[in-house]
This record gives sequence, C-alpha cells and structure tokens, in this order.
Amino acid sequence: MILRRAAAVAWAFAALSATAQPAPGVETKSAHYDVYAETFDASEAGAVLDAVWARLSAYFGSAPERRLRVEIYATQAAMHAGLERDNQWKVNAGGYYAPGTKKAYLYVQPSDYFTRQLLIHEATHQFHFLAATGNRAPAAEWYTEGLAEYFGMHNWDGKTLQTGVVPAVSLEDYPAQASKQLALLDDDAASVALGVTRCDRPLAWALVHYLVNVRPAWWHALSGRLDDGELPSTAWANACGGCGPDLGRDLRAWIDAHQQPFRIAWIAWQERGEELEGKAGVVSAAFFKEAPASFECEIELVSGDLKAGIAFNFRGNEDYCLFQVLGATARVVHREKGTWKRLALSEVPQQEKPSVSLRREGGELVLSANGREVFRAASDGDVGLNVEGCCARFRVKP
Repeated sequence: MILRRAAAVAWAFAALSATAQPAPGVETKSAHYDVYAETFDASEAGAVLDAVWARLSAYFGSAPERRLRVEIYATQAAMHAGLERDNQWKVNAGGYYAPGTKKAYLYVQPSDYFTRQLLIHEATHQFHFLAATGNRAPAAEWYTEGLAEYFGMHNWDGKTLQTGVVPAVSLEDYPAQASKQLALLDDDAASVALGVTRCDRPLAWALVHYLVNVRPAWWHALSGRLDDGELPSTAWANACGGCGPDLGRDLRAWIDAHQQPFRIAWIAWQERGEELEGKAGVVSAAFFKEAPASFECEIELVSGDLKAGIAFNFRGNEDYCLFQVLGATARVVHREKGTWKRLALSEVPQQEKPSVSLRREGGELVLSANGREVFRAASDGDVGLNVEGCCARFRVKP
C-alpha cells in the first residue's frame, strides 16, 4: 500500500485543483524536485531527494520524465489541510503518495532520522509508481511497502546518502520487529510472499532486503513481473518456479544475522556516516543490546554545551547512572525515583574531542575520561551512550 501507518487505502481520488497552494512555508528547487517544507530544512530535504533520485534511477534503470513535488508539513493537521486543498482524502498516516496528484506528502516525525526515513519512503513510492508501474499499485503490498522501506533505511552524513542499509540504531528497530513478526507466522515467509498473509512494514522490509541482497537473480525477475501487475503467486511461479518453506528458513537466518547493535531508550539517535549522533533537550540514551567487555568513544560536540558520555547500570527509566564529560570535568550521577545523586566529580585532561571508555574487571565497571580513571562501580544493568541538553557525535571503538 502507499499509506504509511494506515489501516486501509482509499483508491478514489478527486481531480487536482490547479490553483491549490500550501500554507506558508519554505519553497526550494533542487535538481529534480520542487520541495515545500515547514519546520524542516528544505535545502537538506532537496539534497537528500536528489541523492535518492540517483539511487532509484540506478536501481530501476529509468526515471520519471517530469520534476517531482514533495510537501513536508509541520503536523498531521497541516498535512491534512494540504491534502484537502488538493482534493485528496485525509489519511491516518505519517506520509502519503497520491497517484492522483503525483505528489508525496508527509509531516515531521519525532526525530530527524525518522523524518528523513519517511521522506525517502514516500519519495520511493512516488518514483517507483511513475518510473516503473504506470502510476498503479502492484498487487503485492509487501513488495510496494518493503521496497520503500528498503530505500528508507539509510545513512546520511549531511553530504553522502547510503540506502538499503541496516543502521546501527533507529527508533523503530525494524530488524527486531521483523524477527517478532516472522515468529508470529511460525516463520512462514512464503505465505507473505505469495500474498496469502498480510504483514507489517518491518517484515516487508526484511523480505525485500533479503531478496535484493541474497537472491538478486530471483529479485530481478520477480520485481519486474510485480511492477507489470502480475499477482504475487503468478509472479513467483513465472520468475522463480514457485515459493516454498525454504524461504522462511533462509529469511529467519538473515534477520537473526542483521540485528541492530543498539536500542534507543530515549530519542533522538541516528547513524551519521561512521558515527552515532545523539540529541536531547534533557537526557537521551542508546544502549548496547549485547554489552561489550570494553569500549571507547571519541565525542564531538555538534551544538549546545557538552554534557555527554556513557550511560551504565540502566535498570529502568528511573534507575540508571550517567558518566559524562563537561569540558575539563567528568562526573557520575545516579537517577533514582525522580531525583539525581552525584557519585563522583573529577578534573580530567582537556581535549578538543574528549574520549570516554568503559572496561570490565571481574564484576566491576571501570570508567575513564581522556585516559584518566574516574569511577568504579559494580556491574548491574545495561550500558550505552548518553547526551544531555546538547547534540554530540560518538565514534565508538571496541
């Protein structure tokens, strides 16, 4: 389907009003897109979209013949108003590609990464429909949504866009969700692929990602037939000789081998090139799913006053410790039952890009900043990264 987070698709479209205009915002033109944006950097959106255009053109081997229009709204209500101006149905979704207007619509999400993911998702629908399907939805919903999510899972460092990746950290954590969704189907991926069983976006993403990268010959033949409007069962039979239980076994192995190493406790975190970026007005943290015996992080301040480092002994939202660097000072604080308690405060050598490290000695955690040991504590909970009241990037080293 082409609605994001929608229970159903309404396929009746009224005529586009030629004079419809969005509410005040920022308009920009990139090489291939006309972009309207509220509370989101329109120039960056245009740069991301042009990079997506290049990726999609290489993937499909063709491109739409016209410039494309994308509208990014501040809220769902503002997006609904934009849809109404264009005589389109309101949708219970974060974004929507409307074949009737050939526009992509979306509204800003809780994090920068999630907004870009949604932007790329809807732009992929738009490009896919206009370049490959004759502006018609393929019969396989998992294919349409999974392909949009395949490109939507990205890494953007501000200049270079990578798509089709498994990011180290993301708010929705598709690999974990896909694993649970496949388990609920008793690993019966074939019923999804054949269109017998519907699935949610994370499992659709995993199925597409697996086929693109592990079964490229199958994928090339199958996707072309799906774009031409064949039913999933017919497309599988004609392209691959059918689809059996081995698909579920192989997909399970792929999902298990491609889990994200971090989980987000509080937004917002994203992978930026080879670094992880955390941003928070108050406190934000991302935790290793499997705690390493030791690790070190170089920290680069992006904005705000530096207050960042390692979160440790996380046992819940009101029971955890933070080890933070603040210029030439390092501190350890404990959050418990709504209050903060300082456990340590120490001067450390000052560095342009400070480093923090954690290593395990027996049952203890040893925490150091800029090469100087600051604190020891019994190991009792999850460990990861944290920022407080700033934006910082972490280069994590084992």
